[in-house]
This record gives sequence, C-alpha cells and structure tokens, in this order.
Amino acid sequence: MKGEIKMTTPKILDLDKLIPDQRIVRLAGEDIDVSKIPSRVTMEVAEKADVLQSGSQESFPILLDMIVKICKPSKQDITQDWIVDNTSMDQLLALIEFVLEPLQEKASEMEGKQVKNVQNPNQ
Repeated sequence: MKGEIKMTTPKILDLDKLIPDQRIVRLAGEDIDVSKIPSRVTMEVAEKADVLQSGSQESFPILLDMIVKICKPSKQDITQDWIVDNTSMDQLLALIEFVLEPLQEKASEMEGKQVKNVQNPNQ
C-alpha cells in the first residue's frame, strides 16, 4: 500500500553474549581468570609470530609479557617478577601453555580453513 510505513527489527550483534569458557589458573594460593584474552594481545602474538616460533632467547620475555597482559584483568598487581618468583620452571611452562592454548587452537582452526579454501577455492 502506498504511504505505508514498514517497521523492521534492527539486527543487533550482542558481543556481550560471546563469553569464552572460564579458564582459571591457581597459583600461589590465588585464582587468576585467564578466560578472556584481550584483542591487543592476540594482535601482538600475530605481529611477533616469527620471533615466538623461532624459540630464540628473545621469545621468552615476549611470552611472559603476554601472559602478564592476559592475567592483568583478573589480577591487577601481577608482574613478570611475581610469576617467575612464584613458579618452578615446570609450572611456568605449564602456565604459558595453558594460558595461550585458546590462541593456538584458534590459529590451528584458521589455518585449517585457509588450507580448505586453497584446496576448494569455490567454497
């Protein structure tokens, strides 16, 4: 009909509903929530991927800095020194692996999609 106003429902992307699974690190009697990895850290990992994958001496301080940035929202006073002082080498390596696991899973998932797209470019 002419002159009729059509009302549509707006599309809303509610990012507050995209809540990652809760991931808690218990260290030195404290629970540290490492569920949400800030986008800034994710971008840093991508930027420094070559150094991180090289396993050079430069990579360890970078990894430790990223771990601190991921833990900070849950434990504001966390520092690299606090982590190093409160972990054995085995605990530190386990901490790094656990905290960065979601990033590694996402990277593998994206790599798999890229391989699929290369194999089947029309999909």
